[in-house]
Amino acid sequence: MVCPLCGKKSEVGMFCSECYLKRNLKVELPSVIELRHCKGCGAYLLSGKWLKGLKEEDAVIKAAQSSLKTNIKRLEKTGAVSIKAETGQGGYDITVTISLGESETKMRATVLVKNATCPDCSRLAGGYYEAVLQLRGGISRRTIEDIVEKVGKHKDRFSFISDVKKVPGGYDIYLGSKKSAEKIVREFRGKAEMKKSFEQVGLDRQSSKSKNRFYYLIRL
Repeated sequence: MVCPLCGKKSEVGMFCSECYLKRNLKVELPSVIELRHCKGCGAYLLSGKWLKGLKEEDAVIKAAQSSLKTNIKRLEKTGAVSIKAETGQGGYDITVTISLGESETKMRATVLVKNATCPDCSRLAGGYYEAVLQLRGGISRRTIEDIVEKVGKHKDRFSFISDVKKVPGGYDIYLGSKKSAEKIVREFRGKAEMKKSFEQVGLDRQSSKSKNRFYYLIRL
């Protein structure tokens, strides 16, 4: 079967891909797009998620991609869309080019990068903690420094230490992640007396599950 409009091989129903897109394509792009950037960790808010490790220009292009609304989901897979970003006054000037055979459509927008604070950095700044390591006995300062270094290498996004306190008999280390705390606890198995406890500190509004805070007593 051939496309009745151009004579090429039919690919989508009776039409070729190019003619199908020309007849059915609808595209919308906001004139101004806001991109949230966390100055604390460098993450960008894209499609509802905070993503780290992106260059600003790459994040800007992704923001434009996610803001581009089309009624044909496979449009970008055809290679018909290209996005370029150039630094402008107070933001980035975006040019979206949609190529359909010999015809070409351009759309323009401005991406404004706005400073914000991601949930992780907000928790860190607010002294949030989900677990407490209660180290007692012969705990050296070097041991504390080793724990701090190991927690920093954990991949859990809440793997941060919000506080370290010297208390009678040892140290209390406040961690943002229960998982991170339990990784440290495992390293003391067979070497120390250990006890785990918890307390309910609230209720998760989304899941309606209780929020708990965990305490790990490690006595050498």
